[in-house]
Parts: sequence; structure tokens; C-alpha cells
Amino acid sequence: MGLRLYWVVGELSGEQHAVRVIQALHRYRPDWAMRGLGGNLMQQVGVSLLAHWQDYAVVGFVEVVRKLPHFIRLMQKIKKDILAWRPDRVILVDYPGFNLRLAQWLGRQGIPITYFIPPQLWAWAPGRVRRLRQPDTQILCILPFEPKFYASYGLKALYVGHPLVTALKDTTPYSHPRPYIALLPGSRAHEVRHMLPVMAQLPSYFPEFDFLVSRVSHLPRELYERLAPGLTLVEVSAPAFLMGATAAVITSGTATLEAALVGTPAVIGYKGNPLSYHIARRLVRVHFIGLPNLILNEAVFPELIQKEFTPEKVATALRTVLSQRTAIQAKLAELPRLLGEQDAATQAAEAILQAFSAKGKTG
Repeated sequence: MGLRLYWVVGELSGEQHAVRVIQALHRYRPDWAMRGLGGNLMQQVGVSLLAHWQDYAVVGFVEVVRKLPHFIRLMQKIKKDILAWRPDRVILVDYPGFNLRLAQWLGRQGIPITYFIPPQLWAWAPGRVRRLRQPDTQILCILPFEPKFYASYGLKALYVGHPLVTALKDTTPYSHPRPYIALLPGSRAHEVRHMLPVMAQLPSYFPEFDFLVSRVSHLPRELYERLAPGLTLVEVSAPAFLMGATAAVITSGTATLEAALVGTPAVIGYKGNPLSYHIARRLVRVHFIGLPNLILNEAVFPELIQKEFTPEKVATALRTVLSQRTAIQAKLAELPRLLGEQDAATQAAEAILQAFSAKGKTG
């Protein structure tokens, strides 16, 4: 009889990373039964969906509060489904606000947990580590300094490598007839609504470049066309899009590290609900929001947050990035050494299998 894995994945980048782990697990054994919260990509590799993450992908305190009844119902639905389906292990992927609460409940039920891409508690809420202090919790980190943080709270964590290192190795750059600046306004509708109108004003400052907008497939084309009329929409993988660009302007998130790993200098921005930002600023304990800057411990990519994210200031930062392109790329070349060359998906799959072996349950 196959082993049962229950996945809880709440947004696109998490799903993409989860799929690679699922594919690696299938290479070791074909008889997994998998179920949970996920998306179309997970469904394609054999996960039966209880619900789709697209209905629950929001970021920000105010945004979450507005949909709180929605999330409460989802939590109740997942708990009921887990108790009925009786998985051998629950795999939590990122999605910290939801998954930390679920992890605490799973521990009380005695259900084994693997947290792949654990919350960045070192940045905003170290005390919440206690929610992962369960007897059968496995923590698989994708940033090299995270195991040391968890160890300081008495938790064992394993660094498996960063998924993007392997995923980007065979990337072919997007081809465009003129030099272009890549605009990536985010993967959530509210991010696009806040970020794209500012980005759409940049072409007038740089007539020597085309400005192309990355569109994610789960958001309607009309949203982009309304906010950035006249700009070309590109529907291609973010790494390929970034690799072909001279520079980029990116909403804070996974794409900032993708840009860094393919060697494309960028300006990082974020603009959201003012109250959410005010709350976040009181909690956050790190100097940077961009992953490349956090890993390198230096503002290699300029960061413009909230009121700072204006067309004039973004244009100034972009000019700086373009003028220092070679020097920035030299600093970015340090990232692969810091992250390592290991295949994170394979390492994570092997760790999950070892967790079953340690329990004497391998099917």
C-alpha cells in the first residue's frame, strides 16, 4: 500500500517548488497517494485537490483580516479532511500565516509534519518558532543561514539547497528585437494593482529601451491592459524573461532571487496597504526585504518601499543600476557559492523518505 502525503501550498512559487519535490519522490517510488491544498501544476503530477490556492493567495495583515472568515473556513475544511483521510505525513510549503497555525494543530493530533520552505521567522517573529516544537516535525530550509537560527531555539533543521539553483540551470533567455527592461508586478492581483501603474510610467524616462510586462496566467489579461495600456505583455517563465533583460523592476518576492541568479540587475519595490505596511515595519527585524540583499547582506539591488515607490525614484534607481551593471553582476556571482549546488528537490525528497525510514514505515 502506498504512503499518503497531504500537501498544503498557498501560492504559485510554493506550488512550483512543491511540484519538483513531488516529481523527485515519484522517481524513488511510484505509489504515493497525495492530496491537499494546491494548484493546477500539482494536480498534473497526481495530487488530488481539496481546494485551489488561487482562492486564498493574499499577502498583508489588512488583506488577511478582510478575508479572515474565508481562511477560518479553509482551516476547518483542511483539518476535517486530514482527520478523514489520515495521511502518513503532512507537507507544509511556505504560506506561513496559515501553515504555522496548522502545524501547531497537527502536532497536537500527533500527525508527522515536514515543513519545506519554513517561515522566515528570523525576520519578523522569532517567538513563533514554538509552533514548530512538535515531536515529529521535520524542517527543510532553503536559505543557508536558517538551520543555525532554528538550532538556537533547540530545533533541528536541514539545509537542502535553494530550489532555484537547479531550476535555472537550463534557462534560455527570452528573445526580443530591442534591449528591454523587464517589469514584474507580482503574482497576486492586489500586488499588480498597486505596482503596475507606477511601473507603467517608466518608459518615458528611458526611450532607448522597450518596457515589457510579465503576465502570470492565473490573472486576467484585462487587469494588465487597464493598468498599463500600450505596454507589451509577455507570458513566459520569469527566469527566461529576466535573463533576456538588460535590467528589471520587480515586486519583492521570489523573482528578485531569480533575477540575481541569472545575473540581471534589478530595482526591488513593494507598495501595498499602508496599515499592513505599518504593522509589518514594527515586526520586521532585518534591514532588507529582497532575498538577494538578505543573502549577500548588502543592498546590491536598490529597494523602494511604499511612498518611496514612485516613478521618479524608480527611474533614478534604475539609472543607477544600469550604470553599475557590471559591478552588480560581479557581486551576484557570489550567490551560487553561498547557496550551494545541490538539487533542493532531490534533497528534500530524500529527507522525506528518510523520515519514513526512521519510523520504520516505508510501505
